[in-house]
Amino acid sequence: MATWTWPSTSFPTPDIQWPSSFSVADIQERMSALLLELGLGPGSLYDEIVNSPPDITVNPECEWDADVRLGEELCLAERAFLGERKRRMRASFAKLMGVPESEIDERDLPIVAIAGSGGGYRAMLNTLGSLAAANSNGILDCVTYTAGVSGSCWALGVLYSGVAGSYTPRDAAAHAKERIQTSYLDMETLDALVKPPTNKYLLSGILRKAAGPTGTASLVDLYGTLLSSRLFIPTDITRLDPRHLSLHFFRRNIDNGALPLPILSAIQHVTPPENAEEIREVVSAKALSVDDDRTRSLDDKQHRLEKNIRWLWYEFTPYEVGCDELGAWIPSWALGRPFMNGKNLERRPELSFSILAGIFGSAFCASLKHYFREVEPILRLLPVQLYNWLEEIVTENEEDLGLIHPVLPNQLPNFLRGLNGQLRFGSPPDITENETLGFMDAGAELNIPYYPFLRRSVDCVIALDASADSQDLWFTRAEELAAKRGLRTWPRGATWPARVRPGDEGAAQTSRVPPFEASTPDTANMKLAQTQESALAKQTDKQGSTERREMPQDDEKRTSDFPPSLSSCEVWIGSSQSTDSEVSARLDDLDEAALLRRDGIAVVYIPLMPNERRVPGFDPFSISTWRREVSQEESQCLLDVAEANFMESREKIVRLLRAVWMRKKMDRRRRQWKTRLAHLREHLGSNLH
Repeated sequence: MATWTWPSTSFPTPDIQWPSSFSVADIQERMSALLLELGLGPGSLYDEIVNSPPDITVNPECEWDADVRLGEELCLAERAFLGERKRRMRASFAKLMGVPESEIDERDLPIVAIAGSGGGYRAMLNTLGSLAAANSNGILDCVTYTAGVSGSCWALGVLYSGVAGSYTPRDAAAHAKERIQTSYLDMETLDALVKPPTNKYLLSGILRKAAGPTGTASLVDLYGTLLSSRLFIPTDITRLDPRHLSLHFFRRNIDNGALPLPILSAIQHVTPPENAEEIREVVSAKALSVDDDRTRSLDDKQHRLEKNIRWLWYEFTPYEVGCDELGAWIPSWALGRPFMNGKNLERRPELSFSILAGIFGSAFCASLKHYFREVEPILRLLPVQLYNWLEEIVTENEEDLGLIHPVLPNQLPNFLRGLNGQLRFGSPPDITENETLGFMDAGAELNIPYYPFLRRSVDCVIALDASADSQDLWFTRAEELAAKRGLRTWPRGATWPARVRPGDEGAAQTSRVPPFEASTPDTANMKLAQTQESALAKQTDKQGSTERREMPQDDEKRTSDFPPSLSSCEVWIGSSQSTDSEVSARLDDLDEAALLRRDGIAVVYIPLMPNERRVPGFDPFSISTWRREVSQEESQCLLDVAEANFMESREKIVRLLRAVWMRKKMDRRRRQWKTRLAHLREHLGSNLH
């Protein structure tokens, strides 16, 4: 070790801070109280939560039965919401456009969605700050959907639960800022777990899950419970309400169209159907084989087949939980119940949002490959020889490590059991046989939740990106998912800009990914893998490493070969008329006439960038994804930056929405004119005869 070379002190030190000191006696006292309450004896908290009849005023779903809904269309409740939201939006949109309300026809209103990325507390604050700005400048009242991944799911949970005392983004941001200044690994959390009334509030979810159909409580459940001790306990404890932890009750301000519909996301790791069938054949052949060489060959083939993975994207709304690719949905209040043949087998209280909060943010459930790459900046603080050794191991065993999860995805009862042959074509054949479904953070697949909007006829997606990954990765992945669905109107093109923050030179690596269309799941996976590799190169470069590669000397030539950095707001617009080789247009490159001719989906991209005008000298990425606490000063700086960035994007957003509105109005009038003309011709024809 004496000969090891330690990295330069210019490296940033990890910002993962553990509590400075714990009193052993205090910990022992609280742990003893907690273990006593978790005991199974009469009068314990466990007995009160698990064995006592549920309070119907808090859990009315305990008197309801649930069925699995099969199909691809939106549920009836969401369709009713859309009608209410449009009625609410009419006056707001007229005000945003500066026209009389009488000029607005509800049928012409753009369907706008705001998508928040992953990125821990940093993403949560960025989403809340941006929503506060959108509420202030009139845009939020014209938004139909909000969606989140990981930390942005926490942001939406804080907003829609009402734990902040209201349902305004600014109050939700103030609540988050107040609560996350203390780590969830703190004596205050232990107090919340052992003292009423917060102990029952926090532990109901994990204890009911442990006593439920799966009979387990996982590390993810514990994580969600600890996280909820900070995010979902009001500062004024007298306002504590068990319904703050009910996804179903989030609909209180949605049914009447007062707020956009939130869509939260998680994913499931499965084997593609074609591979599953081939694996079965290989296993059968191995059972009959008596030749050692053939058995080894079949083992190798099975291993190769099992490496080809697929992610299923699940949506969690206050109305339903389900998967579009499977075409199966259950009421949100029925998640956590055992099902068979499309019907629940028992009535149970709704799964607590404390469990869902853990699932949505369970980035540590990713594969060892994902995990290594995420913590790579910290590992680079190790001696160079040790870091190089670890990297060589990961590189040599990359495929195997991509399949190993250090923390297993969280298991919930499988509501698809018994539905053999009733799911959409292409569904994994064994998914209806498993006892449980394993869920994890959707950021492992797509760190900006574009996917839920692909089936919702959205006209415009406002993407709030606080992720630390290569932005080109998420652009490209969303483009491929849209192509798999046959959606021609999604912006496409192989030249998505990769550089976002000034000086982000490593992002240039992403433009070296060989461009090609992903026409099948296999090619999509290959493209994703290539893009991920280039993204990882970006992350390495970003840390300023010079140990293993020389930096180009001619900076001017190096930067001129790549697209310029993105601004604080970029807009791309697709078109159904685009050819496969045509790159989607940027808003800044279009005049009004050209803008009106484009009928595709628009992506408004607002990355989290430093804003020197609003908060001089503050880098929002100084708050890492892994932080367990953020000071009030840091939180306010990040909220101010997010708000300023969104405010500065208003002009582009309004210009875009005006064009979408006018185009939809012209299209409607054209259709009406054609219909009237057809009726007139039919009428004249009948009179002639």
